[in-house]
Amino acid sequence: MIITTTETLEGYEIVEYLDIIIGCGDDPEDALKELKEIGETLKADAIVGVKIFNEILDRELTYYAYGTAVKIKKRE
Repeated sequence: MIITTTETLEGYEIVEYLDIIIGCGDDPEDALKELKEIGETLKADAIVGVKIFNEILDRELTYYAYGTAVKIKKRE
């Protein structure tokens, strides 16, 4: 699975946009791991436009990662 902050993938064409997905965790790595798991559940080939941010709720820091799950194919 390709995970990128860019909206496009060099050498690939996005052929289907599956869904906007979000993962959360105690640190950025956990948030990205959950994001990847959700993408795999959707059978995505990649997640594009990934952003990470954090928020304090009830004195606990939570990290969020979000992006768009997509199907891709290699350009010819």
